[in-house]
Amino acid sequence: TSTIDRQQFHDALDLVLDRHIDPVDPRALMAKGLKHMAGGLDSYSNFLTAEERELARKREQQGADAGMVVRLSAGPLGDGESQALEVVAVMPGGPAEQLGIGPGDMLLEVRGRASERLVSAAEAQILLAGSPGERIDIELLRAGRSRGESLELELAKPDADALVRGELLHQPGDKAIALVSVRSFRAGVGERVKKQIAELRRAAGKAGLEGIVIDLRGNPGGEVDEALIIADAFIEEGILTRTRGRGGKILREERASVAGTDTSTPLVILQDARSASASELLAVALQDHHRATIIGERSFGKGTVQERIGLPDGSLLTLTVARYFSPDDRAIDGRGVDPDVVVPEGSTALEAAIDQLGGA
Repeated sequence: TSTIDRQQFHDALDLVLDRHIDPVDPRALMAKGLKHMAGGLDSYSNFLTAEERELARKREQQGADAGMVVRLSAGPLGDGESQALEVVAVMPGGPAEQLGIGPGDMLLEVRGRASERLVSAAEAQILLAGSPGERIDIELLRAGRSRGESLELELAKPDADALVRGELLHQPGDKAIALVSVRSFRAGVGERVKKQIAELRRAAGKAGLEGIVIDLRGNPGGEVDEALIIADAFIEEGILTRTRGRGGKILREERASVAGTDTSTPLVILQDARSASASELLAVALQDHHRATIIGERSFGKGTVQERIGLPDGSLLTLTVARYFSPDDRAIDGRGVDPDVVVPEGSTALEAAIDQLGGA
């Protein structure tokens, strides 16, 4: 472990600036240093220069993207040093899905920039966003393949309606089960799920619903508040989630409101190893309150809070500042949420949910 202190660090920086054989731009050097320092802390902390932050803002306003979530992970060489962008999830009907891209595929290059040279997934998301109809070049290594392929991907605006899909599964005796699939927690998804359940309940008629299945398999998360809207619809009172900062200090607690709570309809949550972040907070809140049965695999284990801190020069530091904990004070980060009923990945999870509700 290095014993270098702040003063020694500044002294070393001065030596680099004063004595390197070629003149060094101090701003560029310090920005590069901050990128590697922040990116080396954890998978979600990062630093964007003022130029990168402005480009990210511009592309976000343009509103189109590649329809996939990526993370930096060990590269396909398996040497422990190379890295690539692993596809974690693809949005239904989006550009990535239309090209047959799926979880586990690797992006080796985006817009001519090698994934090897990226310091954070935040840089990748900038490269994967732009204006509707814009075409970008990517180099893709599909899971199980040994050779990459060059593809042209056309960016598109996300289809919000495709993020929530519902259907009635009819059972013997005229009762039905409401199946609601949630692919990502973007703005408006929480209310959309509640509306979908209400529509399915009306469609079920007088016989009513035998139960509700919320499918979170492959859901990488997103906006936590949207997931908590759904949790609040089924939990009458008490804590939904809490955040703890350094030293375990409680920073915030979100509590349920009584209005409009469904406390009686049997509920099942489906999850898999790719269910992450907001998905896990929804599942564990319902599990701790004994309001739902969790079926599937242990979830991914992303339970941290990031704060975005703008710096005076216009750059942006995103820093992990807290961890999420369940109502019973269970940590999610690095552990995931264990299902009540373990079912390996595959369609049998839905069958297990139907069996569970049939016996409820």
